[in-house]
Amino acid sequence: MSVNILLAPTSETLSAKQAIWQQIDDFALDALYDELNLENKPGLVCLSGNGSHSDMNYDTFIASITSLRGYFATLSEFGYENREFDDLKNRGIYQEKKMRKATNNINTHKGAIFNLGFASAAIGKCVQDNKPLSTQNICEQVVNNWQYDLTHRLERKKDSHGQQMYKKHGVTGAIEMVSDGFQIIQNVALPCFYRTFYRTQDFEKAAMQTLMTLISVLSDTNLVWRGGMTDLQNAQTMAKQFLQAGGVHQPSWRQAVSTVNQYFIHRNLSPGGSADLLAVTIFFYKVENEFNNPV
Repeated sequence: MSVNILLAPTSETLSAKQAIWQQIDDFALDALYDELNLENKPGLVCLSGNGSHSDMNYDTFIASITSLRGYFATLSEFGYENREFDDLKNRGIYQEKKMRKATNNINTHKGAIFNLGFASAAIGKCVQDNKPLSTQNICEQVVNNWQYDLTHRLERKKDSHGQQMYKKHGVTGAIEMVSDGFQIIQNVALPCFYRTFYRTQDFEKAAMQTLMTLISVLSDTNLVWRGGMTDLQNAQTMAKQFLQAGGVHQPSWRQAVSTVNQYFIHRNLSPGGSADLLAVTIFFYKVENEFNNPV
């Protein structure tokens, strides 16, 4: 009886792959830390304030991010191993329970578990296919492998904020964003981040410009849930006015952001969907700059 020993992966090969999964995990966590530590985000939690949130603070987010360690490495490995969609889904459900235990049942990173989870799994697919880890390739893997399952098989909870906003206002949410391959990140957010960073060489400015750009164009279900369509439109208008005035390239950009922040807090608005997508944008930026050749 012959055994394909020569075709089996060596321990050295496995070790190299494990190192990649660990890097992906680190990049995902770093992206979440970067988003959290961006100061003065309109309505959002940062080190200096809780934004429009009375039920969570900076420490809540730190506990949440800490609870996610290892998850993105696992999802990358699942993608590489061609695991079933249900395996990815069930791992995400398990991870959400773990997160809620760390945060006393506060939903801090459900979006990140979903968004960055599938992005990480798609990276595993790219490694399996020996494709460069570009954002375009990663997003194509999401569409090719899981679009159908996300669109037709993933259960929508009727009482979720996202589903209520879809039924009431026709606003789509994270599932559609991921299943379409993060089109808004590929076409708008990531080009904005690169463009701003190259011009300013300032990570903070690039992140804030990208966040305000996302707020200006995204039909953020969090904003609709908290304030309705009128507040969504007002938030988008304020973000557009900030960008039209020069965005982070204007001398008093921090004061301009602070004005938007105060309005969001006054109206109890929080662009959580835009914050989630900012973290994914930063993640893609980190991955592209680390792995600029085929793995």
